[in-house]
Amino acid sequence: MKFSHSLQFNAVPEWSSKYINYSGLKKLIYSLQREHAESLNTNADSESQPFTASDDTSSPVSVFLAALDKELEKINKFFLLKEKDAISSYNSLIDEIEEFEREFPTNASDSGERLKLKRILDALRPDKFLDDNRPIDEQHMASPVVEPVLSRDAFESSLQETTVDASLAETDKHVRDLSRKRSHTLFDDDDFNLTFLEALKVEKRKPLANMFVLLSELKSYIELNKIGFSKALKKFDKLMHTKTKHEYMESLVTNPNNVIFKPETLEDLNQKLGGIIKLYSVFTAGNEESAKEELRSNLREYIVWERNTVWRNMIGMERKSQAARVQKSVVADVGAAPIEKFDIHLGAGRKITIPAPVLSGNAFKILFIAMVTVTLLNFSPLDNPQQKNCLAVLVCASLLWATEAIPLFTTSLLLPFLIVVLRTLVDPDTGEPLSPADASKFICSAMWSPIIMLLLGGFTLAAALSKYNLDKIACTFILSKVPQHPAYVLLSIMCVSTVLSAFVSNVAAPVLMYSVVQPVLNTLPEGSQFAQALVIGIALASNVAGMASPIASPQNVVALQSMDPDPNWLKWFGVSLPVCTCALLLIFVYLMFMMDFRGTTIVPIRSTDEKFTPGHYYVLVVSLVTIILWCGASFFEHLIGDMGMIAVASMVAFYAPGVLLPEDFNNYPWTIVMLAMGGLALGKAVTVSGLLRTIAEAIQAQLAGSGLFTVLCLFGIIVLAMATFVSHTVAALIIVPLIAEIGKALPDPHPNLLIMATALLCSSAMGLPTSGFPNVTAIGLRDSVGNPYLTVGTFIKIGVPSSLFCYLVVIFIGYLMMKLLDF
Repeated sequence: MKFSHSLQFNAVPEWSSKYINYSGLKKLIYSLQREHAESLNTNADSESQPFTASDDTSSPVSVFLAALDKELEKINKFFLLKEKDAISSYNSLIDEIEEFEREFPTNASDSGERLKLKRILDALRPDKFLDDNRPIDEQHMASPVVEPVLSRDAFESSLQETTVDASLAETDKHVRDLSRKRSHTLFDDDDFNLTFLEALKVEKRKPLANMFVLLSELKSYIELNKIGFSKALKKFDKLMHTKTKHEYMESLVTNPNNVIFKPETLEDLNQKLGGIIKLYSVFTAGNEESAKEELRSNLREYIVWERNTVWRNMIGMERKSQAARVQKSVVADVGAAPIEKFDIHLGAGRKITIPAPVLSGNAFKILFIAMVTVTLLNFSPLDNPQQKNCLAVLVCASLLWATEAIPLFTTSLLLPFLIVVLRTLVDPDTGEPLSPADASKFICSAMWSPIIMLLLGGFTLAAALSKYNLDKIACTFILSKVPQHPAYVLLSIMCVSTVLSAFVSNVAAPVLMYSVVQPVLNTLPEGSQFAQALVIGIALASNVAGMASPIASPQNVVALQSMDPDPNWLKWFGVSLPVCTCALLLIFVYLMFMMDFRGTTIVPIRSTDEKFTPGHYYVLVVSLVTIILWCGASFFEHLIGDMGMIAVASMVAFYAPGVLLPEDFNNYPWTIVMLAMGGLALGKAVTVSGLLRTIAEAIQAQLAGSGLFTVLCLFGIIVLAMATFVSHTVAALIIVPLIAEIGKALPDPHPNLLIMATALLCSSAMGLPTSGFPNVTAIGLRDSVGNPYLTVGTFIKIGVPSSLFCYLVVIFIGYLMMKLLDF
């Protein structure tokens, strides 16, 4: 969690404005960094000269330290007021307990408890605290806080706050006096026959617990603010390349005016907390550990009960802001509040009550799809029962995937059930329908294939590189060597995004790249076209990178499953590298033409100074060996089998020595795995049932005499349009089995070429914000003031032409390379 959010969640809500303004300090740092970047245009040597503190009040260091001093003054002044009240209340509480013990009727049976209490009170007598190394009141007087020069309005406001505080303190004293006067009436009543310890517990247990809470809040106030200063200084030093943290943090402790951060202050609070625990231990038979646990339990209850609404609202807002495309769950709503209902009145006091979810848009989609499926099961253009049922399953799955009426992976889970129950599979030798038992075994074995293991191997590789920060180290190292000109920076970032997506997947890569370029985005002015170009450039490059390697995107995994024989990585790279390079250059030129970068100043991207450990080297070696084996899988096939077994070996190499943990395995995107498995099951069903051959023959009859290139051009447009409106993976799941069968039926059969081209074209669709995960990530990115960098119009203006560029590159350059490599 970011510290600004942690500070918000752990702060005392009533004191929220009195803590360090960490978010404001961060904005100031970014502003100073932007000014420094602009100064680079006029002074070429300023980048190499680190800032130093100087008498110049306009220097970034002086401005930032002045802001820190202002925050420190505010925090220190507030703490002194609260500490004074807390000490007064603490001393009064000890006086009250001492008075209670002195005036309570004497009883021989209570002598042991009284003696124990007297010894604790003698040790905690307020006089003793005045003899400590730092007398409370005297030191506050000896270390005055320099008051700022206030305007008339500010002075009157400050005076009013002081008057209110004094009034509240006087009211508290009056309440304590009344409490002392009522104590005798309470315990002199004949209806009560309480022992000394019981009476003391009834009278003073809650005040002791409340005092423990107040002192704990003061201690937390010190610690949170000290962490805030440390974090702010660390960020300033990192972005401005200075070394101010150590000196300033030392001054917090040594400066006599900063009472809050002096070691004696925290020591006094700890002593008082210890005193409260000792007094409370009277109620726990002298066991201080039990007393401490009870007081801490009371503190936790105070936080979750007294401040439940504040915490719940803050955490709820935080989760909503961090969630991406999260929809409300009906189950969650049921637990939180009653389901909304609609009443249809029939007259005579009768009515029909319908739950609101039944009338939702998804419910109507599901009803429509169910009606279409039932209709196709009973009225179909096909005569063969297995093909008729398989067509109904195919249409049902396609509609569910396209409309997302239910989650995509849920549709994949439904498919094996429908395939088996509707008896869509036939024995390839006899032509007879498979029994449900045989069909279950067949379809389950088809779902868990070596291609799924390849997908898991890709996730494992991405998890290892990300966990050890190797991906970010590589990115920042490359980008730090690039000349700091907008055109060079944009092109290099797009290239790095493409390479990274090829090996980490184009789902995780854009998220990482946005974190890498965040320092640049933070220093660009609001509405900067270069900021828009960076954000959409990373998204489009990540989409293009979906073509780069077999593990770059799920649609490539779907395509590999349908290829026979499946190509090794070298052969795949032979096609994807020229296609990706040409597509990337065309998109870059188009961005340069559409965006105005003139006058843009860029803060240099610095390489990380993280040191390599044996773990880093191990991950790097295993990753490189895995990729090399994948590239030459066909050469090692007689030794290790297919690429799925290489993936298994790499997973063992990462998990066996503990480089990756079970938690990393649990965090895999299993919904994508299930989606791919559902697509494999559907592909097997439409193939084994003979439905694909029937459809392919019908289409081939319409395309009689058409060549391979013509078929590619026509189906390329269909694939591009479909992948633009539904996800890339879903488009591949629907189209790839069909295009494979059509490719086999051509006069010059080239099924692998059409399958490969289909996978590349699925990644080329990037015309809408929902066309792929990189686009979804980009549209949700916002600047420092909360405005989105991109809009739907931006994607239509930039993304649609980019999709057409990629289509032309795949159709011409991709087709040429695939013919040369004999796909």
